Amino acid sequence: MSTALSLQIDSDLESVELVAKAVRALCSDRLDETMLNDVELSVVEAVNNVIKHGYHGQRGSSVEIKVGLRTDRVVIDILDQAPPMPEGVAAVKPGSPFEFDPENLQDLPEGGMGMALIQMTMDDVSYSSEAGVNRLTLTKLFAGQ
Repeated sequence: MSTALSLQIDSDLESVELVAKAVRALCSDRLDETMLNDVELSVVEAVNNVIKHGYHGQRGSSVEIKVGLRTDRVVIDILDQAPPMPEGVAAVKPGSPFEFDPENLQDLPEGGMGMALIQMTMDDVSYSSEAGVNRLTLTKLFAGQ
C-alpha cells in the first residue's frame, strides 16, 4: 500500500510551518513520536535550506515537497530550481559539526549543521541535480524495518 501527498509552496519561510504540519499529519499513523519529530525536523531543515541558501531568502520561487508512505518507510522528495548545492555539501562527513569547544569562538562551525541534523535523523539521504531541478530525498524506515 502506498499513500502520497504533494505540496508546492512559494519560497517563503512562513510557508514552512504548513509543510511541517502536513508531513507530520500524513505520517502520524505510521511513526512513533520520536520518529515523527525526526522527520519533521529534517523536512523543516531541508526546506529552510532551499529557501535561505538556494533562493537566498527571496520569495517568488517554487519548492515542491512530495511525501510517499510505503509499507516499510516514508520517502520525502524536496524539489527546487535553485542553483545546485556545492559539491560535497550533502555528503556524510566524518566527525560531527556539533563537536566543538563553545569557549573557543574562533573554531565555531560556520555551516553544515542543517545537513548534519538531516543525516542524523533520517535513515537515508540522497541529493541529485539534473536538468535544472534539485532533488533531496529523505527516507525514514518504520520501526522494526
